[in-house]
Amino acid sequence: PYEVEGWLVNSREFDGLSSHEAKGKVIKFLDGKAETRFRLRDWLVSRQRYWGPPIPMIYCEPCANSGQGERLEMPGWYAVPDSQLPVKLPFVKDFQPKGTGESPLATQPSFYKVRCPKCGAMARRETDVSDTFLDSAWYFLRYPSAHYHKAAWDPKITKEWLPVDTYIGGQEHAVLHLLYSRFLTMVFSDLKLLPFEEPFTKFRAHGLITKDGAKMSKSKGNVVNPDEYFEAFGADAMRLYLAFLAPFEQGGDFRDEGISGVTRFLDRVWRKSEQVIESKSRKTGPAALKSIHKTVKKVAEDIELLRYNTAISALMISLNEIEGAEVSLKDWRIFIQLLAPFAPYMTEEMWSKVGEKKSIHHSSWPTYEKVHLEEAMATIVIQINGKVRDSLEVGRGSSQADVEEVVLGREKIQVHLQGKSPRKIIYVQDRLINIVV
Repeated sequence: PYEVEGWLVNSREFDGLSSHEAKGKVIKFLDGKAETRFRLRDWLVSRQRYWGPPIPMIYCEPCANSGQGERLEMPGWYAVPDSQLPVKLPFVKDFQPKGTGESPLATQPSFYKVRCPKCGAMARRETDVSDTFLDSAWYFLRYPSAHYHKAAWDPKITKEWLPVDTYIGGQEHAVLHLLYSRFLTMVFSDLKLLPFEEPFTKFRAHGLITKDGAKMSKSKGNVVNPDEYFEAFGADAMRLYLAFLAPFEQGGDFRDEGISGVTRFLDRVWRKSEQVIESKSRKTGPAALKSIHKTVKKVAEDIELLRYNTAISALMISLNEIEGAEVSLKDWRIFIQLLAPFAPYMTEEMWSKVGEKKSIHHSSWPTYEKVHLEEAMATIVIQINGKVRDSLEVGRGSSQADVEEVVLGREKIQVHLQGKSPRKIIYVQDRLINIVV
């Protein structure tokens, strides 16, 4: 079988169609309909451990013998009454499997011996536990309501905080965990327990970080211990390097020499901060001001798109541009704020040193002023009959008459015109001029 996109052959009237295009035509030909199907794997019911979620059910033998039960097809079985929820796991000193086929909970009479909710006779609590996958499929609903004890989640808080705006995880989450979560959320929605069907508005998968070109594993002895790097370089340097070393969704290779470069950058930022504080300047040079506002725009856009590496790169470029320039305390504060998400501890210290009393992480995110982003010059593309023949640097906002005069006077353009006169000239300000002959 050919499993990727391609083109159909030996398929009569569908020959030559792309597989994507053919899907719709074949469905129509067969008078069928398109639908997407997902397959949920059964959740495991385990007798080999006790630390999974307890199954809140009780079995009563007298009720089973008389044909009674909560459901006709399950005589003797009852759900644990709401007043007795949640069912909590007991402390089990010896939880190793004994090879008997029974759960470790089956050795705890204080746990499994209970009264039947229906007839009051002695009954047996279920001692098997469900897979931890089941609990991990709805934990996000509990997070905002961790201190709410009346139910699994507070409807008011849930409506305010959920669904989740962005879910970030490994590729393995995209099938198992997220599919389970969607399944449960839709069930809860059908039961009117949730006001939404989809649990996560957006999913972004992160890449894998390798070490010196190889996947990290204990057997290879190439696992990076963050604590060692925190001690040697500081938490900010480690954090900044992990965000900088590669595109977020692709992952990258962790190399010791890379973190040294990040440390040098932070050292330069610290020195620049001390220099700005000492100078007490109230003025920022035009080139430095332009650099800072350009960086505000770039960093804000990149953080939104999780392009942390290019956001940090923009900060490094900006530091190169402003390092030797005059920068006011006001504008330097902006640079510190842009760096704060990546180096929270160091920027908090610098923020204090520039005279701020409140935490930098409670400050308003800076905004850029468009006037500082405008370039003084524009590059005009010169076309003849739609083909690019040359380019020209002109003052931004130049009129068509001024640009025409310069373009038509260029020797290179005269060669391409071969003595012919323009029939029409199309001008898009600050972008292009097309001479039609």
